[in-house]
Amino acid sequence: MKTTITLFILFITISLGLFAQSVAISPNKAVAGQTFAVTISGKSTSFLTGINTVNFIQNSTITSDVIFTNQKVVNDSLITGTVTILSTVNAPNYFPLRISNTINPPINISGGITIIDTDTIIPRLYKGIIFGNINQGTNKNITIRGKNTHFETAQNIIVKVYKYGIESKSIAVSNIRAIKYPSPDAGSLSLDVFVDIQTKIGAYSLSVENEIDGKLLLDNAFTVINPNQKSISFYLLSGNRNKTVNATIKGSKTNFQGMVNYFHFTKSSVISQDLEISNFLATTEFDATFDIKIKPLAELGNYDLVYTNSVDEDTIIVKNVFTVYQGVGTNEISENTTKIYPNPAKNILNIESKKNITSIHIFDITGKEILNKIPEKQTQNLQLNLTEILIPQGFYFIKVQSLEGMVTKKIVVE
Repeated sequence: MKTTITLFILFITISLGLFAQSVAISPNKAVAGQTFAVTISGKSTSFLTGINTVNFIQNSTITSDVIFTNQKVVNDSLITGTVTILSTVNAPNYFPLRISNTINPPINISGGITIIDTDTIIPRLYKGIIFGNINQGTNKNITIRGKNTHFETAQNIIVKVYKYGIESKSIAVSNIRAIKYPSPDAGSLSLDVFVDIQTKIGAYSLSVENEIDGKLLLDNAFTVINPNQKSISFYLLSGNRNKTVNATIKGSKTNFQGMVNYFHFTKSSVISQDLEISNFLATTEFDATFDIKIKPLAELGNYDLVYTNSVDEDTIIVKNVFTVYQGVGTNEISENTTKIYPNPAKNILNIESKKNITSIHIFDITGKEILNKIPEKQTQNLQLNLTEILIPQGFYFIKVQSLEGMVTKKIVVE
């Protein structure tokens, strides 16, 4: 009798083991906002025989944060489909899987989808890496840092350089080698970049590609510059018709004292006869002044300044640097009627006028207005706290409008 009971219990145990249900999903890790194909495998699940319902659970209830669609039953133990994770799902998180069908009761929750932080899995190159500038016709070694990359274990690493999305043919990359990095989720690459002398100046992007990480992009990785390129800055914003004004220029890699310099203004790419330049005076190799005579019928609007020197005939065009205004006769008054001091100014700027001041405007050298102040009460004297209104060091133009008229003056903030 005991033998019979023992055999019966053993039979039941084996039967339950043979017909016990289980289910698993693959892949079982994802990130918020991801949509991907999955395979659901089961044991004793009767997928093909019954009608199946697939859900994900959170806090013991069915959730809409993780959605299963495109269900296809392959056989009694295999279902395929698509899982969509809403972008609003927080990470880390976990959503168990539940399957029920018309043959079997709901299968006990077993396995599911784990939502992980993208920062822990997505390979990328660091943005904002400072490579500095690379001169035309030179070679420079740079280092690329990545996160969740596999620079050390990948077999083939390819680096390409782009400008405006087009691969550059004048920049060569060589000696690509992985560098060990202290952080386990980071990697570094060392590589030599050779820039041909004919390479266009400007910012360049690059890509790093291998069989594990795929293709990773880094925008504005470095900038190609011409180490001998000249440039000038023009310190004057505007003038009225039938006036003569003085302009200040500053140069980079110029030699104003050692060569003959040519300046002229253009409008719509045509040399203008409305503005005459005279009295050029070079105080240093990089600083000079000259007078601009604005003719009575000068065309109104913006002008470009064109500079050429007599040695290498290197031409520089500074766009939209000077504006000619109509001028309104008595509205334009002598600077002597309005005192603006000290100049240069450091913290405080004083303004004294013979008539009540109605408005004050300050512009930087690009023409951008950085202060527009209307006095709260009638006054002929105003004091501006330059530190309080956060005006940095540099050249500026101040326009003071009073009941007597308007005066514009160049000031320096130290």
